Amino acid sequence: MKTTVTAVAAATALMAGAAQAQQKIGVVDMMQIFQELPQREQISQKLQDEFEPRFQEMRQLEQKVQELRQKQERDQSIMSEQEKTQLNRQLEQVVAEAQLKNKALQEDTRRRQAEERNKLLGDVQQAINAIADAEGYDIVLQSNAVAFIKKDADLSDEVVERMKGGQ
Repeated sequence: MKTTVTAVAAATALMAGAAQAQQKIGVVDMMQIFQELPQREQISQKLQDEFEPRFQEMRQLEQKVQELRQKQERDQSIMSEQEKTQLNRQLEQVVAEAQLKNKALQEDTRRRQAEERNKLLGDVQQAINAIADAEGYDIVLQSNAVAFIKKDADLSDEVVERMKGGQ
C-alpha cells in the first residue's frame, strides 16, 4: 500500500512538472519599456506646461529675495535701525513665503508625476496583457525577477511597439 501511494505521488509530481514545462513564459524589462516610450516625453512636457506658472512665480520670489539681500548688504551703513528692522522683516516674510510655496510645488509635482506614471503603468500593463493573450503566454514576469531567459521570450520591444501604435 505504501508503495502504491509513493508511486501515485511520484506520477502526480511528474505530470505536474510536465504541465509546467509546457507553459509559455515571457519577460518584460519595465525599465527599458519606460525609457523607450514616447509618452514619457509627452507626459514630461505636459507636467512642465501645467506647472510653469508656479515655477515662474518661484523664480520671481527667488529674485526678490536676492534683491532684498543685496539691498541689505549695500545700504546697511546708511539705513536707520527702523529701516533695517523693516527690511529684515520683509526679507524673512519673502523667504518664508518662498519656502512654503516651494514645498507645496514639490509636493504637487510629485503627486502629479505619480498619477501620470501610474496611468502610464496601467497602459503598459494592458499592452502586456494583450500581447500575452494574443501570443499564448501563460506567465509574463519582470526581467529583474528572472536569472536567465532566452531573448525570444523577452516581450519588451513588442510592448514598446504596441504602446507607440496606441498613441
